[in-house]
Amino acid sequence: MTNALSRATRRAASASLLAGALAALATCASAQTVAINPGTTYQTVRGFGGFSGAGWAAELTSAQVDAAFGTATGQIGLSIMRIRIDPDSSKWSTQLASAQLAKAKGALLFATPWSPPASMKTNNSVISGRLASSHYADYATHLLNFASTMQAGGAALYGFSIQNEPDYDPGTYESCLWNSTEFINFLAGQGSRFGSYKVMAPESFNFSKTLTDPILNSATAAPQFDIVAGHLYGVSPSDYPLARSKGKELWMTEHYTDSTSDANDWSKALPVALELHNSMVSNYSAYVWWYIRRSYGLLTEDGKVSKRGYIMSQFAKYVRPGATRIAATEKPYSDVYVTAFKTSAGKLVVVAINNGTSQRQLQLQAGSAATSFTKYRTTSADNDGYAGQYTVTGGVATAYIDPGSVNTFVGQ
Repeated sequence: MTNALSRATRRAASASLLAGALAALATCASAQTVAINPGTTYQTVRGFGGFSGAGWAAELTSAQVDAAFGTATGQIGLSIMRIRIDPDSSKWSTQLASAQLAKAKGALLFATPWSPPASMKTNNSVISGRLASSHYADYATHLLNFASTMQAGGAALYGFSIQNEPDYDPGTYESCLWNSTEFINFLAGQGSRFGSYKVMAPESFNFSKTLTDPILNSATAAPQFDIVAGHLYGVSPSDYPLARSKGKELWMTEHYTDSTSDANDWSKALPVALELHNSMVSNYSAYVWWYIRRSYGLLTEDGKVSKRGYIMSQFAKYVRPGATRIAATEKPYSDVYVTAFKTSAGKLVVVAINNGTSQRQLQLQAGSAATSFTKYRTTSADNDGYAGQYTVTGGVATAYIDPGSVNTFVGQ
């Protein structure tokens, strides 16, 4: 009786294992096609970046700038640094050190003011209030003088924003409120003075189209700025067809997904990948994180690259400035998210996020655009290392992506 029961138990266990194995094989066997079409193009990517924090936090060290802006193994590959325009011009030199280091690594620099000087505002304070219309010309000079300071210091700006979060009044730190009419009047009157600098507006805290639409529809203001910038607080990335129809690029210039968890908490890090994906398919040309170094940042306070930083590297290190997003099957599975790009050198780059709990098989349909793909992977266990080579046969490469992973396939 005991032997019979033992045999029955073993048979049941074997059957269970076989069923599990067959289910796993079925999961892998049901490969889904990712159709990549380099002939259908979307936005040009300017890069991925973060805020230096100089003046409000300890300066980024040379080693930390290397970790953030370098492209070697263990580095993030950022290509954009956001810096602050202090309302006090005597403090502008504090922005130079880290900006110079980032510039030397090829980074694009742009600057944002949180407030005009108090003397130019209606409440004579750098907190709250509005820019007095009688000081529009003075404020334009203030912005240009900052740009000249950075230029003279070897950290020339690509462009600058008119105002950080003009539709949010915290009441406790530097801020200034603007409405659509004020932006229109300022840009119409002063915008021609900004020359070759890329001008950003309005940098709303929630990418407000209500604030931005009238500026875009203004015949006098719209020609005077180049980039519709915005933040993602309380909202998700979304396309902005009106802005694109007016020839404006879309830049996400500040966000963090969570500030209460450690940046190495994988369950809170993976959503960063999804936000990056959603930003790219919303036609954003740039994605800029809040503080580069923070307990919840791309670097932790000890200067080490965090899991959030490694996730960012899957985009930043391989989708370099000048790349173009191209058509690809965005959701081959309900829990897999794909974006594809063509670099300025003509190489394909495919980023695939597996947000599920099962391994997924992808048929990367590249045609003649690649002969093979090299995979790099970030997971809860892996940071950013090499994860395999996949040959393109008959125009298709068959690849696997693990559950809870961010994978970049670089075409050869």
